[in-house]
Parts: sequence; C-alpha cells; structure tokens
Amino acid sequence: MKKYLSLFLVLALLAGCSAPAEKEPAKTAETTPAAETNETEKEMTTHGTYIVNNTTGETITELYIYKTGSEDKGKNYAEGGLADGQSVTIEVEAEKEEAEGYAQTLEFINESGHVENNFQTLHLEDVTINLLAEGADAYTSATPFQFVTGAN
Repeated sequence: MKKYLSLFLVLALLAGCSAPAEKEPAKTAETTPAAETNETEKEMTTHGTYIVNNTTGETITELYIYKTGSEDKGKNYAEGGLADGQSVTIEVEAEKEEAEGYAQTLEFINESGHVENNFQTLHLEDVTINLLAEGADAYTSATPFQFVTGAN
C-alpha cells in the first residue's frame, strides 16, 4: 500500500510541477512594407474637386485656390465676374510626392474690393464651398466659407 501511495504522490507531484503547455498566440495578418505602401497610395488622393457657390450678395471679381505659401495665385476662377448665385467648379491636381498634407489657400475679392483669404488649410477633397456675405446667418465662424460635404 505504501508503494501505491508513494507512486501516487510522485505522480501528483510531477503533475503539479509541470507547467501547462502554453498556447501559441493567434497569428495575426502581417503586412509587408509593400502592402502598407499600396494601402497608403490608395488612400492618399492627389485630386480635389471644389464646387464654389457665390452667396455673398455681390459679384466676385477674383477667386483663387493656390498652394499655401505660394506667391503665384494662378488662375482667377472668377474672371469676368462670378455673380451672386452662380457657381464654378474647380479641379486641382497635386503631385503624388506632395499630396500628403497638401494645403491650399482659398481667396476671393468681391466687387466692393473686400479681400478674403482667411482659409489657408484647404486640402485635396471633393467638397462644395459656399462663399458667404458678412452678416449672413450661416456666417457663424471666423471665415466667410461654408463647407458642405457629401454634396458633390
């Protein structure tokens, strides 16, 4: 009987001392640098479409969207005048190398000569922009621009 008891104790001791087999951690899908680059390229846009609506109550005589910091404003999208209630669609392309963090300045001048160039962080996106008159109900921010997403 002592042999069985001793054998039982030895087995119990061995069972208690041995660590349970560790489970292998679940494998997660690993991305390769090439896969990460492809995903980033897919997500990074190099194109922006802006539908700009004049709701200022005045004719816009100059309208520019240009790379922030540039001295060259480029094309005047209101050449000949953009009357109140009229719209213009502006397409912007950026080089792939500079698309990430690409910032543009939106500036307009109305027929009274009032210059607005307060919006200097316009990014590449598809958006409708309403140019607002001072005192307009929608003019609740620091700039006379109202952005309407999902309207394009």
